[in-house]
Amino acid sequence: MRRRKNRWWIKSIHDVPEERKIRLKAQDGPVGTSWYARDFVRAMEAVAEKKRLARGLDCARNHEASRLVFRPGWITIGISCSGYTIRDVDFSVTEFVKPEWDKLINTIAADASLTGALVSGDFSEHFVDELRRVGIDLIPSSGQGFYCYCNCGDHHDPCIHQIAARYFIAEALDDDPWNLLYIRGKSRDDVLNAVRQVKSVQTETVSNSGGTPVSGFFPSGISLPEKAAPTGFFTCEGEGPLVPIQRESVRVIPIKLLGRSPYYFGRENMADAVTELYSSIF
Repeated sequence: MRRRKNRWWIKSIHDVPEERKIRLKAQDGPVGTSWYARDFVRAMEAVAEKKRLARGLDCARNHEASRLVFRPGWITIGISCSGYTIRDVDFSVTEFVKPEWDKLINTIAADASLTGALVSGDFSEHFVDELRRVGIDLIPSSGQGFYCYCNCGDHHDPCIHQIAARYFIAEALDDDPWNLLYIRGKSRDDVLNAVRQVKSVQTETVSNSGGTPVSGFFPSGISLPEKAAPTGFFTCEGEGPLVPIQRESVRVIPIKLLGRSPYYFGRENMADAVTELYSSIF
């Protein structure tokens, strides 16, 4: 087959160099290894017809994609499902405005577990849920400022090219979750620098006031005494040397006296997870 000379205007999948072709990794089972990638796919599967989902998934698994590009407010990808013609599929994404970014950054900066998740790129279910709790939906979904366009002429919504495109995008999000923030308008460095700036201001404010930062691990109003016997740590009672409370026939699990932890295993609070281990350890 004769290749086109104008390589910058490629319309055939056969004209795409092999190293630039994108192939779906999940040849069986669910698409997406991370929670956020699977949630991105579930949002599409919830509204699409089952037969068209099957055709779209078959297209993604048996054909290639190309020129996947993420940029603020937009995702574009070339899909080849029938023959060799590439269909350009475009997704428009509503970018976050300044009040939304301020809320997102302040929420992350105020919670050590969310800050750690951000730095490591671990956008877990807890991370996404905590942002949703303050009105920030990180995962794009139809009807919430996420729209798709394809020029294939199919009047069904979504068409098989749009369905296939979402599967390829989901695996790309597995590889780089920071694209979830980038399509909303800020790069990885932008977000990290903004969070660091907020945290430095918080630290400076506490330092100037002469106060002591209160860890999110402790319930409001509870702080550790400056001097106390180690055995009295978990009772959180009294002043000076503390004496553990003795209750006959009552089994007290110390970690539960500290309140809820800022860390999670999936959706389970760490304090609850550790509590379940006490019966097998002691």
